[in-house]
Amino acid sequence: MIKILLLSALFSHAAEAPSQFQKDAALFQAKCAKCHTVGRGDRVGPDLKGLSERREKAWIIGFITKTDQYLNDDPEAKKLLAKFNGVRMENTGMSEAQANALLGYIDAASKGPVGPEEEPEPAVEDPASKVRMPEEARGPWLPGVAAALLLLALAAAAWQFGFAVPAALVLALAAGAGYWSLGGRRYHRLLGDQQGFAPAQPIAYSHATHAGKLKIDCLYCHYGAARSDVAGVPPVSVCMNCHNAVRKSAGAAEPSAEIAKVVAAWETRLSSAPRAIEWTRIHDLPDFVHFSHRSHVSNDIRCQECHGPVQDMARVRQASSLSMGWCVNCHRQQKAVAPSHWKRTGGPLDCAACHW
Repeated sequence: MIKILLLSALFSHAAEAPSQFQKDAALFQAKCAKCHTVGRGDRVGPDLKGLSERREKAWIIGFITKTDQYLNDDPEAKKLLAKFNGVRMENTGMSEAQANALLGYIDAASKGPVGPEEEPEPAVEDPASKVRMPEEARGPWLPGVAAALLLLALAAAAWQFGFAVPAALVLALAAGAGYWSLGGRRYHRLLGDQQGFAPAQPIAYSHATHAGKLKIDCLYCHYGAARSDVAGVPPVSVCMNCHNAVRKSAGAAEPSAEIAKVVAAWETRLSSAPRAIEWTRIHDLPDFVHFSHRSHVSNDIRCQECHGPVQDMARVRQASSLSMGWCVNCHRQQKAVAPSHWKRTGGPLDCAACHW
C-alpha cells in the first residue's frame, strides 16, 4: 500500500512538472516581455514575431548574450537603437544555451495564434459617450439647469404672494443648483476622492520629458503592469539603463541635480547601506478593492484612460476620481460606443470582479 502511494505521488509530481516550452515561456516573460511582444506589435523594442526569418541565428544569439557589445559596435544593432529612441536593452546575462531556448520559444510562438485572425472593425467613437478625462471640458448639466430655473420661478411666485422666508429658501436652492450644474461640480469631491493630488517627489521626474518628448513607452519603466496586478515603481536599475549610457557618451554634459540624485542612489547599491528613493504614492485604492493592471493592459486599455495625459505632466497627479461610479461607468461602455482601441465589449459588472 505504501509503495502504491509513493508511486502515485511520484507520478503526480511528474505530471505537474513544467515542460521545456513552459520553462522557455517563463524565461521570455522574465527577460523580454517588458519590452517586446510576439505578434502584438512594437512596444519599447521591436515585435519579435518571425525574428528568425529577419535575422541570422548567429546574430540573434550574439545580440542576446553580448548586448552591450552589439549596441556599441554592430551597425544593425545601432540602427535598431536609433529607431527605438535610444533606449538600450539590458544585458540579459544569458548563456548561449538559454538564448537558443529563448529563440526556440519565439519561433514557436510566432507560428501560433496570437489573437483574432481578423481585427474587428473599429467602432465609431461617439464623443458624447466616450469615457472622459477630468481635464476635458464638461458643459452644463442640463437637468440641473432646468431644476434651477424651475426653483427660481417658484421663488419668484412665493415672493409675489408674500411668502418671503420660503421664497428666500427656494432662491438659495436655485442658486445652489445653478452653481452645481454650470460647472461648480468640478471643484467639489466626496470624502476620500484624491483627484488632483500631485505631491512633490524626492526627485522631480518629468513624465512630460520621458513619456512625451522622448516617447518612452510606459511599459518600459512600469513593466509590472503587463504581467501582474501592480504596475510597480521602476527600480533605479531601469533608470540607469539609459542614464548610464548618457553618462558614458562622448561629450556628455554634467548631469542635472535631479539626475545626480538617481546616480547617487545607484552607486550605493553594493554598499552596506544602499539608499532607496522614497517616492510618494499617488494612486491608492482602498484595501477592499482589487484592481488588476494586467487584465486592463491585455485588453488594450491605454494608460491614459485611467491616469490621464501623463505624457504632458511635468509632475504626475491623480487625474481621475477612481471612484466606484467612475470605474463602473467605464465597464458599462459597449462596443458600439466605446473608444476604438477597445477590443472587448465591456468590463465585468459583477461585484466579485473587484471586491474579493
